[in-house]
Amino acid sequence: MIRDNLFEIPMWSLPCLNFKKKKEQLVKLLKLYPEKRIGIQNFATNRQTERPNLKEAFSNIIEEELTMLVNTLKTDVVIEDIWSVSYKKGDYHTPHNHGTIGFAGILYLEFPEGSQPTNYIQPWQNINNDTTMFNSLPVKEGDIVIVPKFVNHFSAPHKGKKQKRIISWDMSI
Repeated sequence: MIRDNLFEIPMWSLPCLNFKKKKEQLVKLLKLYPEKRIGIQNFATNRQTERPNLKEAFSNIIEEELTMLVNTLKTDVVIEDIWSVSYKKGDYHTPHNHGTIGFAGILYLEFPEGSQPTNYIQPWQNINNDTTMFNSLPVKEGDIVIVPKFVNHFSAPHKGKKQKRIISWDMSI
């Protein structure tokens, strides 16, 4: 009998090189794009505000990492949109995805003790018991995770005393 996977979902994980220096640059950059709590969101973000030049400035700072991704994919990627999200104790992000075509990236900019990693939801039920399956990756501050945009994901309530902060972006091929 042959057993193999009929489908699989690719993902990429890479470290942000020279993270200490890049973190300083990114934190300084994000001061130009303050985050706010808007509506029923259970976190602060700048996604609903104008962010002129953020894509270009971010791309320049993490150029090495984007080059690694392009070399692995063997195709160019273009950042379509980029924003940051901050979570105080108890903040969370409900299940969502970023569309159907392309990739979504997360850089864990501030990930103090008690931070919850992103949880990814399998797009089909468990074949043994018909339950929803999800998976989180072991991440630390400075890690970058890239997944297809269609993958539903969420952030469980933040348990840390210090703020958790991520930068997220969408890419097309």
